Amino acid sequence: MSTWRAPVTDEPAGEARGATWSQASGPAARGARAAGRANDLIGAEGRDPIRSAWRWAGVFAIVLLGLSGLVGIGVVRPIDDRALEAVQSVACYPLDLAASLIGVVGQTEVTAPIAVILAFFWWRRRGLRGLVPLLLFAGVAIEVVLKHVVPQPSPPPDLSRSLHLLPFLKAASPYSFPSGHVLRTTFLAALIADRTVFWAVVVAMSLSRVYLAEHWTSDVIGGLLVGLMVSGVAAAIYGGGSRARR
Repeated sequence: MSTWRAPVTDEPAGEARGATWSQASGPAARGARAAGRANDLIGAEGRDPIRSAWRWAGVFAIVLLGLSGLVGIGVVRPIDDRALEAVQSVACYPLDLAASLIGVVGQTEVTAPIAVILAFFWWRRRGLRGLVPLLLFAGVAIEVVLKHVVPQPSPPPDLSRSLHLLPFLKAASPYSFPSGHVLRTTFLAALIADRTVFWAVVVAMSLSRVYLAEHWTSDVIGGLLVGLMVSGVAAAIYGGGSRARR
């Protein structure tokens, strides 16, 4: 994985400007490396990673709007049906259990505390821009709006293979687009995981939501797009704090 270059470093005077965060040490540098992973994942590198992060966030927003329209008019339903049938063709209890356990990780009751804890420690080290993990809740707000305006019914309940392992709350939404589980795990993984782990987590969560018939394939793609869009905004805001201190 290529190393993200901080637009402006917080290195002590005398150190080379433009040094990578991977060459730095100390709590502040470790926090910067963590937030900077979002830039790397969305391709926000080069001479102006802040502008690139905003640009990619805009691209993901446009693609999300386009997908929302296609989902709303039912164009993707045949693809969703075939994908669900294919994934459930290998259904068995061990996979039910594994997919249900993966789903626990994406629950709001799990991801929200993680975001708050990250924000607290990053705020102590980096100030206000360290609060970017709280943008998770902006993503959740977008999820709630879309689930009330994009007319995509959930998969039939009789196809569900979910095992209710823990008594989590379940918010009532009229529609299923986008997947909140995928949105939340995408956003947090973009902040704290390297590229390999990021995609492993996102793919596992996406497959589990479709396999369990909790969501359609288009739902998980929508969740991925929202998560990437919000993580792009987080990367731009985080990096912008350094630029403002020039």
